[in-house]
Amino acid sequence: MIYIVIPVHNRRHYTLGCLACLSRQTVTAQQVIVVDDGSTDGTSEQIRTNFPDTTVLTGDGSLWWAGATNLGIRYVIQTFSLNDDDFILTLNDDTKVDPDYLASLSMAYQAHKPCIVGSVSVDVNSPQRLLYAGTGLNLRMPNIEDWANTRFKNSYTLLKTTSPYLVSDSLPGRGLFIPRAVFNTIGYFDDLRFRHHMADLDFSIRARQAGFPLVVSSFSVVYEYADATGVNMNQPMPLGQFVKALSAIKSPINYRTRYHFAVKHASLPYIYFAVDMLRILLGYLRRQLKAVAYQNK
Repeated sequence: MIYIVIPVHNRRHYTLGCLACLSRQTVTAQQVIVVDDGSTDGTSEQIRTNFPDTTVLTGDGSLWWAGATNLGIRYVIQTFSLNDDDFILTLNDDTKVDPDYLASLSMAYQAHKPCIVGSVSVDVNSPQRLLYAGTGLNLRMPNIEDWANTRFKNSYTLLKTTSPYLVSDSLPGRGLFIPRAVFNTIGYFDDLRFRHHMADLDFSIRARQAGFPLVVSSFSVVYEYADATGVNMNQPMPLGQFVKALSAIKSPINYRTRYHFAVKHASLPYIYFAVDMLRILLGYLRRQLKAVAYQNK
């Protein structure tokens, strides 16, 4: 059985679209658990009407990604008698998947077990644009190599012709196929230090260090609404917005989150954190200067 945990908040259109994809899977041994963290747009009501077999758990809006995901996982573990053939799949609602998605994840696991299987991510509006295909991680200095860009030039076609599986240093939470044994070994997502961003990064690193390889399945594809998530740090922004992003929970540059990651995982945590924040600041300045130069042309 595959238990699919999806945290949601006020994105009814995306949520219903994701659930529709799951209802068309060739693997029918599945149970979907949606954790609705305080939505006010009628998400829970629509799920119960359109997908009555889906379990809906509710929060008060304070859970964020890690807390909501943990709530769903705890529900599964406490409610069902899981065995070695059962899995928990974490999935974001701003995604679509093909009908053979669950089958491809299961096949990848059988080829590499025991392991955690991660999904390839592509742009839902441009499916050949590769967004995620594994990472190389440096815990001495803050550098995460994005293989989608460095190895495959953001081309899904190139990835498919290269390798069906990749062994990564970390995995994201959108499309994370986890056997029960992982939770027995390392516990849940760290929702105290990483409420939203980097909870999946921390979890996958802990799992790898505990002996579970992180395998990216090239044919397990998540179609991602790339513009629907968090703060976009690839675009220029006013200084005030940048300063707010440094402490916003949904921001990937939240300094508390990055500090906790450095302390927990880096070999030289304080140097790692200082260099990381300097890199973020210089990146912001570089984007602003490019924007000014472009406007002055």
